[in-house]
Amino acid sequence: MKRARPEDELPPIPTERFTRASGRRFRCGNLGCREHSEPRPFHFMVLADTQLGMESAFTGQTGWDKELELMRLAAAEVNRLRPAFAIVCGDLVNEYPTEEVGRIADEDLRRRQVADFKEVFSLIDEDIPLVCICGNHDIGDRPNAASIRSYTDHFGDDYFSFWCHGIRCLVVNSQLWKDDSDAKEERKAMDRWLEAELEDASPDAHRTLLFSHVPPYIHDADEGDEYFNIARSFRLDLLARLAKKGVVGWFCGHFHRNAGGKYRDPDGRELEVVVTAAIGTNITDNPSGNILGKSGIGGHAIGEDISGLRIVKVLPDRIEHQWKTFTELKAMSHDDAQARL
Repeated sequence: MKRARPEDELPPIPTERFTRASGRRFRCGNLGCREHSEPRPFHFMVLADTQLGMESAFTGQTGWDKELELMRLAAAEVNRLRPAFAIVCGDLVNEYPTEEVGRIADEDLRRRQVADFKEVFSLIDEDIPLVCICGNHDIGDRPNAASIRSYTDHFGDDYFSFWCHGIRCLVVNSQLWKDDSDAKEERKAMDRWLEAELEDASPDAHRTLLFSHVPPYIHDADEGDEYFNIARSFRLDLLARLAKKGVVGWFCGHFHRNAGGKYRDPDGRELEVVVTAAIGTNITDNPSGNILGKSGIGGHAIGEDISGLRIVKVLPDRIEHQWKTFTELKAMSHDDAQARL
């Protein structure tokens, strides 16, 4: 007879079906090294801020059933639309890591959220690579070596690179740029890694895409410093270096709304920042607050007609993308969806 599990016993973390980045490289299926990448058009899907448990922070209720259901819809659409890869741009769960200094967090709650995240996204077909990025809720607003290690134990490297059909893709840990108070050495190591990756870039022969959780800016490269962006003094220098090295797109989340805009360097090179709204709980604006910061948060919104994902097409001469709610995706027949891709 099977023993009943005590109510307070934690469920095991399921074996993930996505491949972890290791040694600062991600190798899975058609994602890998440059020599295995053949230039051709392809599409990928951006899934931002699954953040299981965020809705309850607004409502005071327990659980994350709505967010789980929207994740299941996302997995079904990934399987239907067959992208070269799907990437989750951070904040996989809502509960912060207990390892963050000064943070009071619920370790059991976080474990359950991580288990549910892995279980639901195991529904994505094994031949579609799933790439995960760390956000502030995954490693802490003020990360440190221990909180980063807690993330990497579950999800692999916190920054890494891969190639897909002739396109270089760089994934960064943007929280190290946001607040490195307790992670000076970790930030230095990532900055050195990124500089080496950019030094090896060949902008005349290849385009590069960058992925992070925190956006460099929400609407404009010159906007002021706030919670939802990266400090302007660092941002402007970084954007100039990235554009010079052939980075043409920077995809991110964190804002829980759609935003972004195009940056042009003095030589006319263009880099588009694309901020993608959430798969789960999105944020509504407070018109009397600063849209770039927490005072601009008016409330929350979640549902099939609000939540969604972004489809990105990489073509020989340009990159196109469109945000789709789950209601809009459901309305697209298989033939219509394939024709648009």
